[in-house]
Amino acid sequence: MKIIKIDKTKIPKAMEIIEKAASLMEERDCGQDLEVKEELTRLQNSLRKLSGNEKLQIKDFQRYWSYASLETMAQKALAPPPSMDNITNEQIKEIILGILKHSEAEMDWWLEYLTINTGLANLTDYIFYPNLIGLDTQAGLEQIADKIIADRK
Repeated sequence: MKIIKIDKTKIPKAMEIIEKAASLMEERDCGQDLEVKEELTRLQNSLRKLSGNEKLQIKDFQRYWSYASLETMAQKALAPPPSMDNITNEQIKEIILGILKHSEAEMDWWLEYLTINTGLANLTDYIFYPNLIGLDTQAGLEQIADKIIADRK
């Protein structure tokens, strides 16, 4: 299984950048205020440089507190973007069987990785709402993995 490499020494700086940007987006008019737009661009560039991910969008961190902690968001920002790989059914099963053992940031990374690699846009439904994809509400991870493998595109 892949290892998600996050430089933990960068977490405090990522948290600082995300918090500044989120506060700015919350308190000021980002659409009309040129000074705010410039500051957000600067913060976005700083986060991109820190993470090495040129695709990061600072607006994705707006109101992060409604669904995740600041530290989780920093870890997500610092994680490498998931890639399209030629993963096997066995690898899918291994990821699903271990998915709940990860931190929230790592679990989100693996869910995005599986979404990319299975072609299943509703992949989170399989794990968190199995009844929506034809399984019993109490379906085990083994059953869920088998269903994902059967339905992958």
